[in-house]
Amino acid sequence: MAVTRINNYIRLIDAHNVNKTENIYINILKNEFIMLNEEIIIPKIPVSKLSYNEALPIVQTIIPLIPQFLLRHTLLEDRQPAHELHSLHFVSLLEGRCINFYHVLRLDFKFGGDSSAILEPGNNDFYSSYKTNRLYYKSRLVPTFKDPSPPITPIKLIQSITTESDQYFHTYAMFDDIDTSDITNEFIKTLPNIFSIPSNLYPFVVMDYYTACLNIPNPVSPELNRAVTTFEPLFFIIASRFIPVDSIIALLDLEDNFSELIEIKNHEFVPTPNLIQLSSEYFNRYSLTRDEQCMLKGWWQLVIT
Repeated sequence: MAVTRINNYIRLIDAHNVNKTENIYINILKNEFIMLNEEIIIPKIPVSKLSYNEALPIVQTIIPLIPQFLLRHTLLEDRQPAHELHSLHFVSLLEGRCINFYHVLRLDFKFGGDSSAILEPGNNDFYSSYKTNRLYYKSRLVPTFKDPSPPITPIKLIQSITTESDQYFHTYAMFDDIDTSDITNEFIKTLPNIFSIPSNLYPFVVMDYYTACLNIPNPVSPELNRAVTTFEPLFFIIASRFIPVDSIIALLDLEDNFSELIEIKNHEFVPTPNLIQLSSEYFNRYSLTRDEQCMLKGWWQLVIT
């Protein structure tokens, strides 16, 4: 079975191997991608769906290039969200103090480069085969309960989304590819001024999986562990504005674990100076820059210090 073979390849990754990657960029569509040290060839992908048998040689190609991103991850057999039919979704479970987190790495292999990179044109059944040194991805830290049910069971802060289209309102009870920027902004407004980059350019906290998730642009193990430490208390502050926190964990347990980071004022969870400092130190490592070439392409480079 292709999924088993892919996961076996990942299990064989040597923890000492390093990524063969360069800078991280955000394009004009606000999509993240990382530059690879070499070009890879992506074969023609069916328009209907990238099967795992067809994905197998792609995974064999990318593992030597991003071993630190894939280390201790497994491929989800059922994609989440399910509509990303041309992506591969890798997940790893990380333990927090009161809750756990899934790290979800979603790699997108649908053609997104320039026309000069096309090796074989597409048609009605297949997307173009192309060569590229870019890897488009989403890297999310998703909160879950201490006893999660596989594959991904988030702590939902939003139960459904209503959006207006053609003068009618449509309610989405399942995750779908719709604009979630308004809810993302609601999440961010619950937090203090801790972000080094404006959220309209790159939001670190985003609405995904019907909850508040953290973007982790460089998802190597030390970064994932630091992200969990920083984001867990921030998540409880966000969650307290949307659902009863005691539906997640007993308030006494929360107080025992985060008394130095969270306090309650006027029946609301607020960050202590210690949490503000911890968060600022985490996010202040990030900045956006652009040179003349980036400006011409509509890109921003995401710098991590």
